[in-house]
Amino acid sequence: MALTGRTVWRRQAILGRIQQALNAFMTLQKVDWDYDIRRTLDEILALAVKEIDLEGEKEIERALLLVTPPGGGPLEIRAGYKADEDVAFSHTIVQETITKGQAVFCANAREDPRFCNAESIRSLEVLSCISVPLRAEQDILGAVYVESRSPRSIFVDDDVGFLQEFARAITPYAKTAITYERHVREICKLREEVAQRFSFENIIGRGPAMTRLFDLTRIAAQGDQLVLITGESGSGKELLARAIHYHGPRRNRPFVVVDCSALTEQLLEGELFGHKRGAFTGANTDKIGAFEEADGGTVLLDEISDASKSLQQKLRRVLQEGEIRPVGSPVFKKVDVRVIAATNKDLRREMEEHRFLRDLYFRLNRFPIAVPPLRERPEDIPLLALHFLKLAPQRRAAPVTGIAPDAMQYLVAQRWQDNNVRELRNVIELACDLATGDQIDRDALRRTAALLGSKVNGQADAPALRAPMEELVAIDEGRFDTLFSGDEAKPFRLIEREFMGKVIIATLKRCEWKLRRAARLLGLSPGKVREDLRGYLKAVMASDRDGAALAAKLHMPPAILARKIADLGLEEE
Repeated sequence: MALTGRTVWRRQAILGRIQQALNAFMTLQKVDWDYDIRRTLDEILALAVKEIDLEGEKEIERALLLVTPPGGGPLEIRAGYKADEDVAFSHTIVQETITKGQAVFCANAREDPRFCNAESIRSLEVLSCISVPLRAEQDILGAVYVESRSPRSIFVDDDVGFLQEFARAITPYAKTAITYERHVREICKLREEVAQRFSFENIIGRGPAMTRLFDLTRIAAQGDQLVLITGESGSGKELLARAIHYHGPRRNRPFVVVDCSALTEQLLEGELFGHKRGAFTGANTDKIGAFEEADGGTVLLDEISDASKSLQQKLRRVLQEGEIRPVGSPVFKKVDVRVIAATNKDLRREMEEHRFLRDLYFRLNRFPIAVPPLRERPEDIPLLALHFLKLAPQRRAAPVTGIAPDAMQYLVAQRWQDNNVRELRNVIELACDLATGDQIDRDALRRTAALLGSKVNGQADAPALRAPMEELVAIDEGRFDTLFSGDEAKPFRLIEREFMGKVIIATLKRCEWKLRRAARLLGLSPGKVREDLRGYLKAVMASDRDGAALAAKLHMPPAILARKIADLGLEEE
Protein backbone atom coordinates (compact mmCIF):
# COMPACT_ATOMS: atom_id res chain seq x y z
CA MET A 1 0.00 0.00 0.00
CA ALA A 2 1.62 3.26 -1.18
CA LEU A 3 1.70 6.20 1.15
CA THR A 4 -0.16 9.39 0.25
CA GLY A 5 1.58 12.74 -0.08
CA ARG A 6 -0.14 13.82 3.11
CA THR A 7 1.31 10.85 5.02
CA VAL A 8 4.82 11.50 3.69
CA TRP A 9 4.56 15.14 4.78
CA ARG A 10 3.28 14.10 8.21
CA ARG A 11 6.13 11.64 8.70
CA GLN A 12 8.67 14.34 7.82
CA ALA A 13 7.02 16.57 10.41
CA ILE A 14 7.29 13.78 12.98
CA LEU A 15 11.01 13.42 12.25
CA GLY A 16 11.35 17.19 12.75
CA ARG A 17 9.63 16.94 16.15
CA ILE A 18 11.93 14.05 17.07
CA GLN A 19 14.95 16.18 16.10
CA GLN A 20 13.73 19.01 18.35
CA ALA A 21 13.21 16.59 21.23
CA LEU A 22 16.72 15.20 20.74
CA ASN A 23 18.27 18.68 20.75
CA ALA A 24 16.46 19.55 23.99
CA PHE A 25 17.47 16.21 25.43
CA MET A 26 21.16 16.82 24.64
CA THR A 27 21.04 20.25 26.29
CA LEU A 28 19.39 18.96 29.44
CA GLN A 29 21.72 16.02 29.95
CA LYS A 30 24.71 18.39 29.99
CA VAL A 31 23.35 20.39 32.92
CA ASP A 32 21.38 17.81 34.88
CA TRP A 33 23.10 14.62 35.99
CA ASP A 34 19.80 13.28 37.28
CA TYR A 35 18.10 13.71 33.92
CA ASP A 36 16.21 10.51 33.03
CA ILE A 37 17.73 9.42 29.72
CA ARG A 38 15.59 6.27 29.50
CA ARG A 39 12.36 8.22 29.85
CA THR A 40 13.32 10.63 27.06
CA LEU A 41 14.32 7.82 24.71
CA ASP A 42 11.00 6.10 25.49
CA GLU A 43 9.11 9.25 24.49
CA ILE A 44 11.08 9.67 21.27
CA LEU A 45 10.54 6.02 20.33
CA ALA A 46 6.82 6.42 21.05
CA LEU A 47 6.59 9.36 18.62
CA ALA A 48 7.88 7.18 15.77
CA VAL A 49 5.80 4.13 16.66
CA LYS A 50 2.55 6.07 16.98
CA GLU A 51 3.10 7.52 13.52
CA ILE A 52 3.24 3.98 12.09
CA ASP A 53 0.18 3.12 14.19
CA LEU A 54 -1.73 6.02 12.64
CA GLU A 55 -1.23 4.91 9.06
CA GLY A 56 -3.55 1.99 8.36
CA GLU A 57 -4.59 1.79 12.02
CA LYS A 58 -1.86 -0.69 12.76
CA GLU A 59 -1.61 -2.14 16.24
CA ILE A 60 2.03 -2.46 17.27
CA GLU A 61 2.65 -4.94 20.06
CA ARG A 62 6.10 -3.78 21.04
CA ALA A 63 9.00 -1.51 20.02
CA LEU A 64 12.50 -1.55 21.53
CA LEU A 65 15.74 0.35 21.16
CA LEU A 66 18.53 -2.15 21.81
CA VAL A 67 22.28 -1.56 22.03
CA THR A 68 25.32 -3.79 22.19
CA PRO A 69 27.30 -3.18 25.43
CA PRO A 70 31.03 -2.34 25.12
CA GLY A 71 33.10 -5.50 25.03
CA GLY A 72 30.14 -7.62 23.97
CA GLY A 73 27.57 -9.41 26.06
CA PRO A 74 23.75 -9.55 26.05
CA LEU A 75 21.87 -6.78 24.27
CA GLU A 76 20.74 -3.93 26.52
CA ILE A 77 17.26 -2.44 26.20
CA ARG A 78 17.67 1.36 26.35
CA ALA A 79 14.10 2.35 25.42
CA GLY A 80 10.76 0.61 25.01
CA TYR A 81 7.21 1.08 23.82
CA LYS A 82 4.58 -1.14 25.48
CA ALA A 83 7.47 -2.86 27.23
CA ASP A 84 6.79 -2.11 30.89
CA GLU A 85 6.50 -5.78 31.85
CA ASP A 86 7.10 -7.86 28.73
CA VAL A 87 10.45 -7.08 27.09
CA ALA A 88 10.83 -10.30 25.11
CA PHE A 89 11.87 -9.93 21.47
CA SER A 90 13.24 -12.02 18.61
CA HIS A 91 16.98 -12.24 19.27
CA THR A 92 17.39 -14.07 15.96
CA ILE A 93 16.13 -11.13 13.90
CA VAL A 94 17.92 -8.44 15.91
CA GLN A 95 21.21 -10.36 15.78
CA GLU A 96 20.81 -10.66 12.00
CA THR A 97 20.44 -6.89 11.80
CA ILE A 98 23.51 -6.19 13.92
CA THR A 99 25.70 -8.84 12.25
CA LYS A 100 24.94 -7.75 8.68
CA GLY A 101 24.30 -4.07 9.39
CA GLN A 102 21.12 -4.19 7.30
CA ALA A 103 17.42 -3.76 7.95
CA VAL A 104 15.42 -6.98 8.38
CA PHE A 105 11.77 -6.87 7.30
CA CYS A 106 9.37 -9.78 7.77
CA ALA A 107 5.90 -9.12 6.46
CA ASN A 108 4.90 -12.58 7.71
CA ALA A 109 7.60 -14.03 9.98
CA ARG A 110 5.75 -17.31 10.49
CA GLU A 111 6.06 -18.12 6.81
CA ASP A 112 9.43 -16.44 6.16
CA PRO A 113 11.91 -19.25 5.35
CA ARG A 114 14.71 -17.28 7.03
CA PHE A 115 13.12 -17.21 10.47
CA CYS A 116 10.04 -19.43 10.56
CA ASN A 117 11.92 -22.12 12.49
CA ALA A 118 13.38 -19.68 15.04
CA GLU A 119 12.24 -20.47 18.58
CA SER A 120 11.70 -16.79 19.37
CA ILE A 121 9.31 -16.37 16.45
CA ARG A 122 7.22 -19.36 17.49
CA SER A 123 7.23 -18.64 21.23
CA LEU A 124 6.41 -14.95 20.82
CA GLU A 125 3.81 -15.56 18.12
CA VAL A 126 5.36 -12.79 16.05
CA LEU A 127 3.59 -12.21 12.75
CA SER A 128 5.21 -9.08 11.31
CA CYS A 129 8.40 -7.27 12.42
CA ILE A 130 11.02 -4.75 11.38
CA SER A 131 14.56 -4.42 12.73
CA VAL A 132 16.79 -1.59 11.49
CA PRO A 133 20.42 -0.97 12.53
CA LEU A 134 21.71 1.95 14.59
CA ARG A 135 24.75 2.76 12.51
CA ALA A 136 27.46 5.19 13.70
CA GLU A 137 29.92 5.45 10.80
CA GLN A 138 31.37 1.93 10.50
CA ASP A 139 30.06 0.69 13.85
CA ILE A 140 26.68 -0.90 14.53
CA LEU A 141 25.56 0.22 17.99
CA GLY A 142 22.36 -1.80 18.09
CA ALA A 143 18.92 -1.84 16.48
CA VAL A 144 15.40 -0.43 16.54
CA TYR A 145 12.99 -3.38 16.71
CA VAL A 146 9.21 -3.18 16.07
CA GLU A 147 6.80 -6.14 16.01
CA SER A 148 3.14 -6.94 15.53
CA ARG A 149 1.13 -10.11 16.18
CA SER A 150 -2.11 -9.11 14.47
CA PRO A 151 -3.06 -9.96 10.86
CA ARG A 152 -4.52 -6.44 10.65
CA SER A 153 -1.13 -4.86 11.43
CA ILE A 154 1.15 -6.06 8.64
CA PHE A 155 4.08 -3.73 8.03
CA VAL A 156 4.93 -2.42 4.54
CA ASP A 157 8.14 -1.30 2.83
CA ASP A 158 7.45 2.35 3.55
CA ASP A 159 7.36 1.57 7.27
CA VAL A 160 10.89 0.20 6.92
CA GLY A 161 12.02 3.38 5.18
CA PHE A 162 10.51 5.55 7.89
CA LEU A 163 12.21 3.54 10.67
CA GLN A 164 15.52 3.76 8.84
CA GLU A 165 15.20 7.55 8.71
CA PHE A 166 14.26 7.51 12.37
CA ALA A 167 17.30 5.36 13.23
CA ARG A 168 19.62 7.67 11.27
CA ALA A 169 18.22 10.67 13.15
CA ILE A 170 18.59 9.26 16.64
CA THR A 171 21.84 7.27 16.33
CA PRO A 172 24.33 10.14 16.98
CA TYR A 173 22.28 11.30 19.96
CA ALA A 174 21.77 7.80 21.29
CA LYS A 175 25.50 7.11 21.07
CA THR A 176 26.36 10.31 22.95
CA ALA A 177 23.62 9.76 25.53
CA ILE A 178 24.60 6.17 26.22
CA THR A 179 28.29 7.10 26.51
CA TYR A 180 27.38 10.02 28.76
CA GLU A 181 25.19 7.79 30.94
CA ARG A 182 28.03 5.30 31.35
CA HIS A 183 30.44 8.09 32.25
CA VAL A 184 28.00 9.43 34.84
CA ARG A 185 27.68 5.95 36.33
CA GLU A 186 31.47 5.60 36.44
CA ILE A 187 31.88 9.04 38.04
CA CYS A 188 29.20 8.26 40.62
CA LYS A 189 30.93 4.96 41.34
CA LEU A 190 34.28 6.73 41.76
CA ARG A 191 32.67 9.28 44.05
CA GLU A 192 31.25 6.50 46.17
CA GLU A 193 34.69 4.89 46.35
CA VAL A 194 36.25 8.23 47.34
CA ALA A 195 33.56 8.79 49.97
CA GLN A 196 34.22 5.31 51.35
CA ARG A 197 37.97 5.95 51.34
CA PHE A 198 37.48 9.09 53.41
CA SER A 199 34.74 7.69 55.60
CA PHE A 200 35.08 7.97 59.36
CA GLU A 201 35.51 4.21 59.52
CA ASN A 202 38.77 4.52 57.59
CA ILE A 203 40.23 7.08 59.98
CA ILE A 204 42.09 4.89 62.44
CA GLY A 205 41.62 5.61 66.11
CA ARG A 206 39.73 4.03 69.01
CA GLY A 207 40.99 5.93 72.05
CA PRO A 208 39.08 8.60 74.01
CA ALA A 209 40.81 11.48 72.18
CA MET A 210 39.85 10.15 68.77
CA THR A 211 36.31 9.32 69.92
CA ARG A 212 35.81 12.95 70.90
CA LEU A 213 37.34 14.04 67.60
CA PHE A 214 34.96 11.81 65.59
CA ASP A 215 31.94 13.19 67.47
CA LEU A 216 32.95 16.77 66.61
CA THR A 217 33.75 15.90 63.00
CA ARG A 218 30.39 14.22 62.42
CA ILE A 219 28.61 17.32 63.74
CA ALA A 220 30.73 19.53 61.47
CA ALA A 221 29.95 17.31 58.46
CA GLN A 222 26.20 17.68 58.93
CA GLY A 223 26.33 21.47 58.69
CA ASP A 224 27.83 23.96 56.27
CA GLN A 225 29.76 26.26 58.58
CA LEU A 226 33.41 27.28 58.47
CA VAL A 227 35.70 24.79 60.17
CA LEU A 228 39.19 25.42 61.54
CA ILE A 229 41.31 22.28 61.98
CA THR A 230 44.48 22.62 64.04
CA GLY A 231 47.14 20.04 64.70
CA GLU A 232 50.80 19.22 64.24
CA SER A 233 52.24 18.40 60.86
CA GLY A 234 51.34 14.87 59.73
CA SER A 235 48.53 14.42 62.25
CA GLY A 236 45.81 13.95 59.59
CA LYS A 237 44.23 17.38 59.17
CA GLU A 238 43.59 17.00 55.43
CA LEU A 239 42.16 13.50 55.90
CA LEU A 240 39.73 14.93 58.45
CA ALA A 241 38.78 17.80 56.13
CA ARG A 242 38.02 15.34 53.33
CA ALA A 243 35.87 13.26 55.68
CA ILE A 244 33.88 16.39 56.59
CA HIS A 245 33.35 17.23 52.91
CA TYR A 246 32.43 13.73 51.72
CA HIS A 247 29.89 13.29 54.53
CA GLY A 248 28.37 16.75 54.16
CA PRO A 249 25.72 18.35 51.96
CA ARG A 250 28.34 19.30 49.32
CA ARG A 251 29.70 15.77 48.87
CA ASN A 252 28.82 15.67 45.16
CA ARG A 253 30.65 18.90 44.37
CA PRO A 254 34.42 19.51 44.10
CA PHE A 255 36.87 19.40 46.98
CA VAL A 256 39.89 21.62 46.23
CA VAL A 257 43.04 21.88 48.37
CA VAL A 258 45.30 24.95 48.32
CA ASP A 259 48.56 24.90 50.28
CA CYS A 260 49.10 28.48 51.46
CA SER A 261 52.73 27.79 52.39
CA ALA A 262 53.91 26.40 49.06
CA LEU A 263 53.66 29.47 46.80
CA THR A 264 54.74 33.08 46.64
CA GLU A 265 52.11 35.68 47.46
CA GLN A 266 51.42 36.50 43.80
CA LEU A 267 51.16 32.86 42.73
CA LEU A 268 48.99 31.98 45.73
CA GLU A 269 46.58 34.82 44.96
CA GLY A 270 46.22 33.53 41.40
CA GLU A 271 45.80 29.98 42.68
CA LEU A 272 42.98 31.06 44.99
CA PHE A 273 41.15 33.67 42.93
CA GLY A 274 42.36 33.04 39.37
CA HIS A 275 43.80 35.64 37.04
CA LYS A 276 43.14 37.33 33.72
CA ARG A 277 45.46 37.03 30.77
CA GLY A 278 48.25 39.61 30.98
CA ALA A 279 47.67 40.31 34.68
CA PHE A 280 51.38 39.73 35.32
CA THR A 281 54.46 38.31 33.63
CA GLY A 282 53.77 34.73 32.63
CA ALA A 283 49.96 35.03 32.72
CA ASN A 284 49.48 33.96 29.10
CA THR A 285 45.90 32.72 29.51
CA ASP A 286 42.95 33.22 31.84
CA LYS A 287 43.06 30.94 34.88
CA ILE A 288 40.19 29.79 37.08
CA GLY A 289 41.08 29.92 40.77
CA ALA A 290 40.31 27.38 43.48
CA PHE A 291 37.24 29.25 44.77
CA GLU A 292 35.65 29.31 41.31
CA GLU A 293 36.69 25.72 40.57
CA ALA A 294 35.11 24.54 43.83
CA ASP A 295 31.90 26.56 43.39
CA GLY A 296 29.20 24.62 45.20
CA GLY A 297 31.82 22.50 46.96
CA THR A 298 34.60 22.92 49.52
CA VAL A 299 37.99 24.66 49.58
CA LEU A 300 40.60 23.52 52.10
CA LEU A 301 43.03 26.34 52.92
CA ASP A 302 45.96 24.31 54.22
CA GLU A 303 48.51 26.09 56.43
CA ILE A 304 46.37 29.24 56.39
CA SER A 305 48.71 30.86 58.94
CA ASP A 306 51.41 31.22 56.23
CA ALA A 307 49.27 33.49 54.04
CA SER A 308 50.52 37.09 53.84
CA LYS A 309 48.65 39.95 55.50
CA SER A 310 47.38 41.34 52.18
CA LEU A 311 46.11 37.91 51.16
CA GLN A 312 44.45 37.52 54.56
CA GLN A 313 42.56 40.74 53.85
CA LYS A 314 41.28 39.32 50.56
CA LEU A 315 40.30 36.03 52.18
CA ARG A 316 38.34 37.96 54.77
CA ARG A 317 36.31 39.59 52.00
CA VAL A 318 35.58 36.19 50.44
CA LEU A 319 34.26 34.91 53.77
CA GLN A 320 32.30 38.08 54.42
CA GLU A 321 30.82 38.84 50.99
CA GLY A 322 31.04 35.47 49.22
CA GLU A 323 32.77 36.99 46.21
CA ILE A 324 36.20 36.95 44.59
CA ARG A 325 38.06 39.13 42.12
CA PRO A 326 40.57 37.42 39.80
CA VAL A 327 43.98 39.08 39.57
CA GLY A 328 43.86 41.70 36.82
CA SER A 329 40.05 41.82 36.68
CA PRO A 330 37.94 44.82 37.78
CA VAL A 331 34.86 42.61 38.27
CA PHE A 332 33.90 40.65 41.38
CA LYS A 333 32.36 37.18 41.02
CA LYS A 334 29.97 35.51 43.43
CA VAL A 335 30.98 32.06 44.66
CA ASP A 336 29.21 29.53 46.85
CA VAL A 337 31.96 27.66 48.67
CA ARG A 338 32.37 26.06 52.07
CA VAL A 339 35.76 26.89 53.59
CA ILE A 340 37.76 24.58 55.82
CA ALA A 341 41.05 26.00 57.10
CA ALA A 342 43.94 24.04 58.58
CA THR A 343 47.13 25.03 60.35
CA ASN A 344 49.89 23.47 62.42
CA LYS A 345 50.33 26.68 64.43
CA ASP A 346 48.54 28.23 67.38
CA LEU A 347 46.44 30.67 65.38
CA ARG A 348 45.38 32.62 68.46
CA ARG A 349 49.03 33.25 69.34
CA GLU A 350 49.70 34.24 65.72
CA MET A 351 46.86 36.75 66.04
CA GLU A 352 48.06 38.08 69.41
CA GLU A 353 51.55 38.57 68.00
CA HIS A 354 50.05 40.47 65.04
CA ARG A 355 51.01 37.94 62.37
CA PHE A 356 47.41 36.99 61.66
CA LEU A 357 44.42 39.31 61.21
CA ARG A 358 42.18 39.41 64.23
CA ASP A 359 38.98 39.67 62.20
CA LEU A 360 39.94 36.76 59.93
CA TYR A 361 40.81 34.63 62.95
CA PHE A 362 37.36 35.06 64.49
CA ARG A 363 35.69 34.39 61.15
CA LEU A 364 37.61 31.13 60.75
CA ASN A 365 37.26 30.04 64.37
CA ARG A 366 33.53 29.29 64.09
CA PHE A 367 33.91 25.54 64.58
CA PRO A 368 37.42 24.66 65.86
CA ILE A 369 38.62 21.06 65.77
CA ALA A 370 41.98 20.16 67.33
CA VAL A 371 43.60 16.94 66.07
CA PRO A 372 45.57 15.28 68.89
CA PRO A 373 49.20 14.39 68.10
CA LEU A 374 50.04 10.72 67.84
CA ARG A 375 52.10 10.71 71.04
CA GLU A 376 48.96 11.67 73.00
CA ARG A 377 47.08 8.57 71.79
CA PRO A 378 49.56 5.69 72.06
CA GLU A 379 46.67 3.20 72.18
CA ASP A 380 46.08 3.90 68.48
CA ILE A 381 49.67 3.20 67.38
CA PRO A 382 49.26 -0.61 67.03
CA LEU A 383 46.11 -0.13 64.94
CA LEU A 384 47.82 2.40 62.70
CA ALA A 385 50.99 0.35 62.36
CA LEU A 386 49.08 -2.74 61.21
CA HIS A 387 46.95 -0.60 58.88
CA PHE A 388 50.04 0.88 57.22
CA LEU A 389 51.61 -2.57 56.98
CA LYS A 390 48.64 -3.68 54.85
CA LEU A 391 49.02 -0.63 52.63
CA ALA A 392 52.82 -0.81 52.34
CA PRO A 393 54.21 -1.73 48.90
CA GLN A 394 55.80 -5.17 49.13
CA ARG A 395 58.99 -5.09 47.07
CA ARG A 396 60.41 -8.40 48.27
CA ALA A 397 59.74 -11.94 47.09
CA ALA A 398 58.68 -12.93 50.62
CA PRO A 399 56.21 -10.27 51.84
CA VAL A 400 56.20 -8.91 55.38
CA THR A 401 52.98 -9.97 57.07
CA GLY A 402 53.32 -8.93 60.72
CA ILE A 403 55.06 -6.91 63.43
CA ALA A 404 56.89 -8.66 66.26
CA PRO A 405 55.63 -7.89 69.82
CA ASP A 406 58.90 -6.23 70.91
CA ALA A 407 58.89 -4.14 67.72
CA MET A 408 55.33 -3.02 68.46
CA GLN A 409 56.40 -2.01 71.99
CA TYR A 410 59.23 -0.02 70.41
CA LEU A 411 56.77 1.80 68.14
CA VAL A 412 54.40 2.62 71.01
CA ALA A 413 57.32 4.03 73.06
CA GLN A 414 58.34 6.58 70.39
CA ARG A 415 57.50 10.24 70.73
CA TRP A 416 56.41 10.74 67.08
CA GLN A 417 56.90 14.47 67.28
CA ASP A 418 58.53 15.18 63.92
CA ASN A 419 55.66 14.22 61.61
CA ASN A 420 53.14 12.21 63.64
CA VAL A 421 51.06 9.68 61.68
CA ARG A 422 52.91 10.38 58.44
CA GLU A 423 56.20 9.66 60.19
CA LEU A 424 54.85 6.33 61.50
CA ARG A 425 53.78 5.36 57.98
CA ASN A 426 57.23 6.17 56.58
CA VAL A 427 58.82 4.02 59.30
CA ILE A 428 56.56 1.04 58.56
CA GLU A 429 57.14 1.23 54.79
CA LEU A 430 60.93 1.46 55.13
CA ALA A 431 60.98 -1.26 57.80
CA CYS A 432 59.22 -3.58 55.34
CA ASP A 433 62.20 -3.18 53.00
CA LEU A 434 64.77 -3.68 55.77
CA ALA A 435 63.14 -6.63 57.54
CA THR A 436 65.01 -9.91 57.11
CA GLY A 437 62.04 -12.21 57.72
CA ASP A 438 58.29 -12.16 57.34
CA GLN A 439 57.93 -9.82 60.34
CA ILE A 440 59.15 -6.34 61.24
CA ASP A 441 61.38 -6.91 64.24
CA ARG A 442 63.11 -4.47 66.56
CA ASP A 443 66.39 -4.67 64.67
CA ALA A 444 64.64 -3.58 61.47
CA LEU A 445 63.13 -0.63 63.31
CA ARG A 446 66.51 0.42 64.74
CA ARG A 447 68.05 0.39 61.29
CA THR A 448 65.03 2.30 59.98
CA ALA A 449 65.45 4.93 62.70
CA ALA A 450 69.14 5.29 61.84
CA LEU A 451 68.39 5.80 58.14
CA LEU A 452 65.60 8.30 58.80
CA GLY A 453 67.66 10.22 61.34
CA SER A 454 65.38 9.54 64.31
CA LYS A 455 66.40 11.47 67.43
CA VAL A 456 64.47 9.42 69.98
CA ASN A 457 65.82 6.45 71.88
CA GLY A 458 62.64 4.40 72.13
CA GLN A 459 61.61 5.36 75.67
CA ALA A 460 58.62 7.64 75.83
CA ASP A 461 59.23 8.76 79.41
CA ALA A 462 62.96 9.43 79.19
CA PRO A 463 64.70 12.13 77.15
CA ALA A 464 67.27 11.10 74.59
CA LEU A 465 70.89 11.38 75.73
CA ARG A 466 72.71 14.14 73.91
CA ALA A 467 76.33 15.13 73.66
CA PRO A 468 77.32 18.50 75.17
CA MET A 469 76.33 21.38 72.91
CA GLU A 470 79.17 22.44 70.64
CA GLU A 471 79.53 25.90 69.22
CA LEU A 472 77.77 26.35 65.90
CA VAL A 473 78.60 30.03 65.34
CA ALA A 474 82.01 31.67 65.42
CA ILE A 475 82.45 35.46 65.17
CA ASP A 476 85.29 37.03 63.21
CA GLU A 477 86.18 39.84 65.63
CA GLY A 478 87.86 42.00 62.97
CA ARG A 479 84.95 41.90 60.57
CA PHE A 480 82.54 42.30 63.47
CA ASP A 481 84.19 45.58 64.52
CA THR A 482 83.83 47.05 61.01
CA LEU A 483 80.05 46.86 61.35
CA PHE A 484 80.18 49.61 63.99
CA SER A 485 82.91 51.73 62.49
CA GLY A 486 81.09 52.46 59.22
CA ASP A 487 77.78 54.05 58.31
CA GLU A 488 75.81 50.78 58.15
CA ALA A 489 72.37 51.05 59.75
CA LYS A 490 70.93 48.18 61.77
CA PRO A 491 74.05 46.01 61.95
CA PHE A 492 72.24 43.23 63.83
CA ARG A 493 69.79 42.86 60.94
CA LEU A 494 72.74 42.40 58.55
CA ILE A 495 74.19 39.66 60.76
CA GLU A 496 70.81 37.97 61.18
CA ARG A 497 70.10 38.06 57.43
CA GLU A 498 73.46 36.53 56.54
CA PHE A 499 73.24 33.92 59.29
CA MET A 500 69.71 32.85 58.35
CA GLY A 501 70.56 32.79 54.66
CA LYS A 502 73.60 30.56 55.13
CA VAL A 503 71.77 28.23 57.53
CA ILE A 504 68.86 27.88 55.11
CA ILE A 505 71.16 27.14 52.16
CA ALA A 506 73.11 24.59 54.20
CA THR A 507 69.84 22.92 55.21
CA LEU A 508 68.48 22.99 51.66
CA LYS A 509 71.62 21.20 50.51
CA ARG A 510 70.85 18.36 52.95
CA CYS A 511 67.22 18.22 51.83
CA GLU A 512 67.83 17.91 48.08
CA TRP A 513 67.03 21.64 47.77
CA LYS A 514 63.39 21.07 48.84
CA LEU A 515 62.20 24.15 50.73
CA ARG A 516 59.33 22.55 52.66
CA ARG A 517 61.54 19.70 53.83
CA ALA A 518 64.20 22.18 54.95
CA ALA A 519 61.61 24.24 56.82
CA ARG A 520 60.42 21.14 58.63
CA LEU A 521 63.99 20.23 59.57
CA LEU A 522 64.65 23.75 60.91
CA GLY A 523 61.36 23.89 62.80
CA LEU A 524 60.23 26.97 60.84
CA SER A 525 57.27 27.63 58.59
CA PRO A 526 57.90 27.39 54.84
CA GLY A 527 56.76 31.00 54.54
CA LYS A 528 59.41 32.16 57.02
CA VAL A 529 62.14 30.17 55.26
CA ARG A 530 61.07 31.55 51.89
CA GLU A 531 61.05 35.12 53.19
CA ASP A 532 64.51 34.90 54.80
CA LEU A 533 66.07 33.15 51.81
CA ARG A 534 64.64 35.75 49.47
CA GLY A 535 66.01 38.63 51.58
CA TYR A 536 69.46 37.07 51.71
CA LEU A 537 69.66 36.29 47.98
CA LYS A 538 68.40 39.77 47.13
CA ALA A 539 71.12 41.36 49.27
CA VAL A 540 73.88 39.20 47.77
CA MET A 541 72.65 39.80 44.21
CA ALA A 542 72.78 43.56 44.79
CA SER A 543 76.59 43.38 44.85
CA ASP A 544 77.18 40.47 42.49
CA ARG A 545 74.84 39.33 39.68
CA ASP A 546 77.29 37.10 37.82
CA GLY A 547 75.55 33.71 37.87
CA ALA A 548 78.59 31.42 38.09
CA ALA A 549 80.40 33.59 40.64
CA LEU A 550 77.26 33.98 42.71
CA ALA A 551 76.62 30.23 42.75
CA ALA A 552 80.22 29.56 43.85
CA LYS A 553 79.95 32.19 46.58
CA LEU A 554 76.74 30.67 47.92
CA HIS A 555 77.96 27.06 47.51
CA MET A 556 74.95 26.25 45.32
CA PRO A 557 74.78 24.50 41.94
CA PRO A 558 74.13 27.15 39.25
CA ALA A 559 70.97 25.40 38.00
CA ILE A 560 69.55 25.21 41.53
CA LEU A 561 70.39 28.88 42.17
CA ALA A 562 68.70 29.94 38.92
CA ARG A 563 65.60 27.96 39.83
CA LYS A 564 65.42 29.45 43.34
CA ILE A 565 65.83 32.97 41.95
CA ALA A 566 62.93 32.34 39.57
CA ASP A 567 60.77 30.72 42.26
CA LEU A 568 61.33 33.66 44.60
CA GLY A 569 60.49 36.24 41.92
CA LEU A 570 63.96 37.82 41.91
CA GLU A 571 64.54 37.66 38.15
CA GLU A 572 62.95 41.05 37.48
CA GLU A 573 64.55 42.83 40.44
